[in-house]
Amino acid sequence: MKKEQIKMETFNNILIAYDGSKSSLKAVQMGIEMKKRLHSRITIIHVLEETSVNVPIPATRPDTLPAGGMGNVDGLNIYTSNVKDTVPSKQRVATAENDEITQSLNEVHALLSQERIEAPVEVMQGDPAKTICNFADSQGNDLIIIGSRGLGGLKKLILGSVSDKVTNTANCPVLIAK
Repeated sequence: MKKEQIKMETFNNILIAYDGSKSSLKAVQMGIEMKKRLHSRITIIHVLEETSVNVPIPATRPDTLPAGGMGNVDGLNIYTSNVKDTVPSKQRVATAENDEITQSLNEVHALLSQERIEAPVEVMQGDPAKTICNFADSQGNDLIIIGSRGLGGLKKLILGSVSDKVTNTANCPVLIAK
């Protein structure tokens, strides 16, 4: 029987998926180490999942439905919250999310700076797994490093994990950081 030789691939163009979790920070650290050892190019991608924000919709006959109270529109009993209070609270949530994302990305920039590494950090919006795989294809990445976020129980069963989806759909090897 002939012995097969396994040739170790050299990764030249690495994509690192970052979502702010501890395991994705580990993925960034692994990517930095690989860049140092292999002299690879790295790109970091952060994908914002598309979500629908529930914005209050005014009643068709606002004169019949007071803000912040019960009313009857076309035979339906409807409760509305005060629109003036609701919209700013939605904006506060969006601002808090943006602040969290900014803080998270600042963590990555600080790590890159500390290691004296220059790397582009791309922020995109869409389905995380599809966006990561499509970006990797368009950039000719030959390795994706992604964290295992650790969704548990029913949520993982229903939604699956981004790392599982990327592993199953990527056209290049995927390294999962734990």
